[in-house]
Amino acid sequence: MTKRLSLLLFLFFYFSFQTWSQIRITGKVIDKDDKSPIPGVQVQEKGIENGTVTKTDGTFELNVSDPNAALVFSFIGMRTEEVPLKGKNQIVFVAKWDCNKDFFDSQEISFFTKSGIINNPIGGEIEIASPWIFRGVIKGKYGYQTNFKENHHQNAQIEFAHSISNCDFDIDFRWDYREISWEQNLRFHAHSFEIDLNIHEIKFIAGYSHLNFSEIENQFNKTSSGVLIGVGKYFSLPMYPTAIFKLGIYQDKLEYQAKIQGGIKNLQTFIKFYKLNDYNELSLGIGISLGYKTKRQKLNSKD
Repeated sequence: MTKRLSLLLFLFFYFSFQTWSQIRITGKVIDKDDKSPIPGVQVQEKGIENGTVTKTDGTFELNVSDPNAALVFSFIGMRTEEVPLKGKNQIVFVAKWDCNKDFFDSQEISFFTKSGIINNPIGGEIEIASPWIFRGVIKGKYGYQTNFKENHHQNAQIEFAHSISNCDFDIDFRWDYREISWEQNLRFHAHSFEIDLNIHEIKFIAGYSHLNFSEIENQFNKTSSGVLIGVGKYFSLPMYPTAIFKLGIYQDKLEYQAKIQGGIKNLQTFIKFYKLNDYNELSLGIGISLGYKTKRQKLNSKD
């Protein structure tokens, strides 16, 4: 009985000591350049599996067992740094970037309403970006426009972004599908496999495209393949716009695609132009972009 009581007392004091010895650390991670908060940064107690990630406002909370422990801060494109606590329970970490780029285009869902000025006045678009998985970001997009009669214009896209990356460049792989019906006569669809080489603020695009083109009145149908080339540029201006131009070159036809897209905070806007043969469309869009967390990130943020 005495041994059992001694064991219970020992366990009680041991677990009480472990609870009392937990020290809550609060802090925030900010960008060195503009002092903005950085979400998604991994904060790890050095040497043990105890960590969390910063919230959307850059803040974090973490219980540590040693007031003199060190915290390790890491994030894609950011210098991994170790910061000794030295008895502090509040800390502001100023992040320094290894590269002149970031991958904040992950974990987003965007919804757009859009209108075609020439042929298809009503439409919408949805874009989804995955978390950082398989050493990249998987993106999906689908857009549809119509005049509720004989015209429709739809586009679908799947992209594996930043799959090959270092501080000087990264590479994206993309499949893009376009389908148009126009004035009960013209029908065509095209799909292309494209590669983007992103060097700092410039994008170079190359790909292979396949076109199926039909004119119903003339009972004309032709398929052809060709190359696709393009270029893009990111501008350090208000709303941070990106401009992209692509040209599909087929045996007897040219396909033109152009886009300018930018935004501020959660608001996103774009202008798109498309032309093939006699078909033209100029589309304007406005939408909202929302971030999300995975289940694991939600659990870590509660630690």
